Amino acid sequence: MPDTFPSDPNYSQRLALIRGLHQSPTTLVLAATGGGSMAISDLFSVPGGSKTVLEALVPYTRASIARLIVRVPEQCCSVRTARQLAMAAFQRGQYLLDADRHGGGETIPSEIAHYAEYDDSKGTIIPGSPFKYRLAENIDLADSVGLIGVGCTASLVTGWEKKGEYRVHIATQTLRRTTTCSLQLTKGARTRWEEERLVADLIFNMILNAAEECPTDEPLSNDAMEFTGPPFLSGTSKDVEVKEILPLGLKGGEKVFGRRTIASMGLLDLFFGTMPAVLWQKGKIRYWRQEKSETSKEPQSPLFNPQAEFTQAIFPGSFNPVHEAHRQMVKLAQERLGCHVALEIAVQAVDKPMLDYIDLEDRLENIGTLIPGQAVWLTQAKMFEEKADFFRGTMFVVGADTLRRFADLRCYAGNPHQLHDLLRMIAYRNCRFLVFVRQGEQGLETMQTLQIPDMLRSLCDEVPVTEFAMNLCSSDIRRQENKLSLS
Repeated sequence: MPDTFPSDPNYSQRLALIRGLHQSPTTLVLAATGGGSMAISDLFSVPGGSKTVLEALVPYTRASIARLIVRVPEQCCSVRTARQLAMAAFQRGQYLLDADRHGGGETIPSEIAHYAEYDDSKGTIIPGSPFKYRLAENIDLADSVGLIGVGCTASLVTGWEKKGEYRVHIATQTLRRTTTCSLQLTKGARTRWEEERLVADLIFNMILNAAEECPTDEPLSNDAMEFTGPPFLSGTSKDVEVKEILPLGLKGGEKVFGRRTIASMGLLDLFFGTMPAVLWQKGKIRYWRQEKSETSKEPQSPLFNPQAEFTQAIFPGSFNPVHEAHRQMVKLAQERLGCHVALEIAVQAVDKPMLDYIDLEDRLENIGTLIPGQAVWLTQAKMFEEKADFFRGTMFVVGADTLRRFADLRCYAGNPHQLHDLLRMIAYRNCRFLVFVRQGEQGLETMQTLQIPDMLRSLCDEVPVTEFAMNLCSSDIRRQENKLSLS
């Protein structure tokens, strides 16, 4: 480390910009790992930081990142991890704003927010422990218009020789926008302090760009769901220019690459409001809601459901990415059941971080490419209990590994009665499971090898291994993609 730090030509401009930020309605939750923590001290170097910064986090180990994003990161320094940190920060900010609005303490009408528990010996998230997050049902989304969740992952100069590239990925999440930027730094061109300074200024540029856009992100109006067939997104660009408000002084060959996806108003309500589900197909979304009677304020009984053909068989999953085994499962299930099989993606699964808009866009784009015309339900249903209540009388298409995780008593605090009560509810909703064999770490998983309650077994039909035995895994595909991106 040098005896004296280099001069900082942006010092006065940065202080003025931070002062303006503190005087604006912008609020922040910032999570930075591997670099970028200098931005936190900068924000508090100007009086008024408590008005802007709701929380600042530096999850510097894989375990601490996993506890925050409810997932063990496949790659700590990546644009995906930056997006997951930004969404976790945004959700955390919504909770803190909600708590502040209700005065804090035990009067907050929402679940207690906490972090997922991490098993150090196995390096995994403990089943049944993930971050519980639910805002009050009467929350006003207008409170979140000025909120920005910031995630930063960086790989910078260290005290030892680093084989990989020096790089930084930053993401901002606002009510309607997911924005990312990535920059590969020239090795050996800067000291660690200079790299940290650059990363911090890039964070400020991302924050200031997002703050300019926030006033246009109007909260959801009551009329937003009164139409059918809106575009899935209000806007998307895979080559966004991040306005350089603070000069970065980039070296020759260095370039900031940005991307942004803007959610439609209906999708916004699915993520953070009261819309339980939307049906996506061929780049469009259709809303499924119970219309109110002209003479009554209560919803009518859904005697006719225009989307009924897409509710007879549901294939839940993350589809990150969708692959050939998924396509074959859909094909075989449709032939076996004689009806459409719709995929279902929960925007926040019970054991995964909430999707961001870029992530969801990529997954649906891949589905549309591999299975043209495939219908996909996007829902708020994290648990099978919620799925069965929403899709009554359906056949759930699942892999044997999904059924094993569903029956894991650790997800029910070790109480078998909780699982049995859930199974009775699923049976009462007239739902069943069509189970496909799966090649797991311990070998082939079938109905015969699974240790599940008899009550669950009675609700299952199995596709025999003679009809389907494809061994593909989305996580393996992602790991291979990560290796190629680093090579």
